[in-house]
Amino acid sequence: MAWGVKETIEVSEADAVKEFIKALEGSEIELGNGSKATLLKGDVKEKKDKAILIYRYQLR
Repeated sequence: MAWGVKETIEVSEADAVKEFIKALEGSEIELGNGSKATLLKGDVKEKKDKAILIYRYQLR
């Protein structure tokens, strides 16, 4: 089952965060509790003075 997350980020950091999350797409990461997750996709959406990081992951 895939999960989705939305996080508000600083507008000034939107481009750097977008580049970072795009580079991680398809990667498997280890969480703090030892579980593993695959980052399915991610993006940053900007509207006026807000930026939102949106990503989907699947626990392994």
